[in-house]
Amino acid sequence: MNFKRAILGFVKWVLTITYLVIALSFVSKREHQVTCSGINIEISDSLQNAFITKADVLRTIERYHSNLIGIPIKIINTLKIEQSLGEMQAASKVTVYKTSNGKLSVIIEQRKPMVRIINRKGESYYIDQEGQILPLSSKFTSHVMIINGNIDEPYKIEPYIKITDWAKDSNKETLPLICKLFDFAKHINSDKFWSAQISQVYVDDSNNIELIPRVGPHTVLLGSLDEYKEKLEKLKLFYKNALPEEGWNKYKQINLKYRNQIVCTKR
Repeated sequence: MNFKRAILGFVKWVLTITYLVIALSFVSKREHQVTCSGINIEISDSLQNAFITKADVLRTIERYHSNLIGIPIKIINTLKIEQSLGEMQAASKVTVYKTSNGKLSVIIEQRKPMVRIINRKGESYYIDQEGQILPLSSKFTSHVMIINGNIDEPYKIEPYIKITDWAKDSNKETLPLICKLFDFAKHINSDKFWSAQISQVYVDDSNNIELIPRVGPHTVLLGSLDEYKEKLEKLKLFYKNALPEEGWNKYKQINLKYRNQIVCTKR
C-alpha cells in the first residue's frame, strides 16, 4: 500500500514538472512573438506641474530607439529607458515596465517646485522640496512663492545642483544666505496659514528681509532670518488679535526686527 502511494506521488511529481516545463516554454515562445504595440505614458501631477509632457517623454525614448513599435517586446531594455528618462531635470522618479499584451508602460513623478529665486544678476530658477535646482520652463510657470533681491549664490546656477549640499560643511555663521532662504521657504510651504499669506520675499541684504503678504496693503520687515519662527509666531498673533480691530489698511509696514515687540508704521 505504501509502495503504491510512493509510486503515485512520484508520478504526480513528474507530471507537475513536465507541465511546468511545457508551460514555461510556451510562455517564452509567446514572449518572443509578442511585439510592442504601444507606449502608455502616465505623468503624475500633470495638471499642477507641466514641466514634463508626453511629447518630451517620447522624444527621450526615441533617442534610445527610433521606433519601438513593432519590435519584440522581449528585447526592449526597460532599465536603459528608465535611466534615460531619469536624466530629465524635472523627473523625480521613473518606472518603466512591459505588459503581457505588448504595451510599454512609463510612469513619471515630477519634481515639485517649492520656491522661485530671482538673484542679484537677474538669474531665475526654481528649487524643489529636496533642494534640487530646476530651470524655468518655456511651457509652464509654477505659481509658488518668489524670493528676489540681493542674492548671491556660492555656486554657478546649473541643473542637478542641490542647495542642501552647500549646507553640509557650513555652520550657522558660514551658512550661505541661499541655504537659509531655502530653509525659510520650506517652513512657509509647510504651514497652511503662511503659505496662503506670504506671496513674495524681498532681500535687501541678509539683515533686511521683507515679506510681501497677499492680504493687506502693508509689508513686513522681518530683519534677518535669525529666530524667524518666533518672529512669524509673533506676527500671527498680531494678525489674529490686533488687525481685525484696528483694520488691515491702517499700517504700511510691520517691523519684526526688534525682540519682544512689533513696531508699526501708519499709512
